[in-house]
Amino acid sequence: MTNDNHNLVERIRQRESEVRFSHTLRMVEVAVSLSECYGIDKELTWRTGMLHDIAKELTKDEMVSIAQKYGHTISETSIIYPENMHAEVGALIAEHEFGLKDRDALNAIKYHCTGRPDMSMLEKIIFFSDYAEPHRPNPELLQYLYQIAKTDIDEAIIRSLYERIKYQLYHNVPAAICELSNNIHDYLMAKRFGWDKSAKEENNHAELLSDKEFDNALEVVLRNGIGIHSVENIRSVGGFPTIDGRTVKNGVLLRSGSLSRLTAEDADYLTKTFGLSMVIDLRSSEEIKMSPNVVIAGVRYENIPLAELDTKRMDTLTSLYQHGETAGEKAWYLAKFSKIDALGKLYHNFFDDTFSPNAVKRIFQLLLEVDGAVLFHCTSGKDRTGILVAILLYVLGCSKEDIISDYTASALSLFTNAEKFKSVLKKQGYSTELQNNLHKILSVAPENLHAFLYDIEQSYGSQREGVLKAIGLGQHELEALRDKFLTDSRCADGKNAGME
Repeated sequence: MTNDNHNLVERIRQRESEVRFSHTLRMVEVAVSLSECYGIDKELTWRTGMLHDIAKELTKDEMVSIAQKYGHTISETSIIYPENMHAEVGALIAEHEFGLKDRDALNAIKYHCTGRPDMSMLEKIIFFSDYAEPHRPNPELLQYLYQIAKTDIDEAIIRSLYERIKYQLYHNVPAAICELSNNIHDYLMAKRFGWDKSAKEENNHAELLSDKEFDNALEVVLRNGIGIHSVENIRSVGGFPTIDGRTVKNGVLLRSGSLSRLTAEDADYLTKTFGLSMVIDLRSSEEIKMSPNVVIAGVRYENIPLAELDTKRMDTLTSLYQHGETAGEKAWYLAKFSKIDALGKLYHNFFDDTFSPNAVKRIFQLLLEVDGAVLFHCTSGKDRTGILVAILLYVLGCSKEDIISDYTASALSLFTNAEKFKSVLKKQGYSTELQNNLHKILSVAPENLHAFLYDIEQSYGSQREGVLKAIGLGQHELEALRDKFLTDSRCADGKNAGME
């Protein structure tokens, strides 16, 4: 470290508390590592990161006084939300008191809280690194996003904005600040969809999954896919190793989208091949009225809505779309549908009420009662079904990576439909924003389940039986579930390599 850098560190250390200074050092470590990935000046990145929170612990009056001293008018957004004022004033301090003259670096400090649509690479690095330093909440998700950021920082920022926006909404952050985050998200999404179309066509999955996620999801689809065509997104949930050296049995647990178009031939295949004995429909009664299941002789049906969702508008628009006679009419219904966010809260606060936990409890009790294979489904088999299967695999002892892989397999199964619906909007001249909104509704985002699993561990600890306890079941039921749905073979030491 040069003398100048040593002096800078000491000056910053004197102005920041120990907690704040530790955050600064961690943030800088992330930022510098990313600067190396993108060929950005490491020294400039280091200085910018070191100074990004220089005004963080000043009072509002102190910050206003500094702004007045340097002839600067505090922005409206900082007045509306003073928690972000330190970024704006920090840029003034960095320039006038620490001699930082690079305009790009000063903007990176100024916008490190709010970001802005057309950020430079240095701004993106500082913005993301402040969010993703490893002592922030949900370190596992942050590490996952950091790995993405090393090769695609726009993708990492898009995914981090999902969490940022949800946080802002749940904590009543002023609408003007939430809008800033939405603007960045929409700008980056529009930019992404405008990139080289030939490359996009060759690697369409890249906008949804990383290469590793795609490979893992493809492995699940190839291993567990079920060769019928009248049911969307159908596969077995099996073949995953567990922490006690066993494996989830194949062909006993099935998952899918709606069975409303199930053919007699495919129904016969499910009963004869898998011994299907129960179907658990996770949809609301209104959804079932709109799109009833095909009855399979000898199979028990249970309707257990997994969440209290207001799906009436979604159901109505889906029905209207299905009966639309022209491409223009269908596009109009899709445009309306793309503005609905009925599932946005499904992944958060899942265990905070009694409805969803009680539903899971009843489902697990049925699993212990039934003989033969069980099929879970909702409408598309990705969100409600995805959450239920994730909880089940979690308590059975599967690794998080395998749980995520099973979840993201739906992205491959549903990709063609998502693209087809989006193309209808595109052909009719609807905006990129609407196309992107529809794509988000119909697609599978792995970070949703990362956040969901993190929330479980934060609430109930790393002991998986804590989840069962939360829904009113105990150790006896846990062992019964594992004995029923796991193979009998175990590793000699009771563990699998690479597992917990």
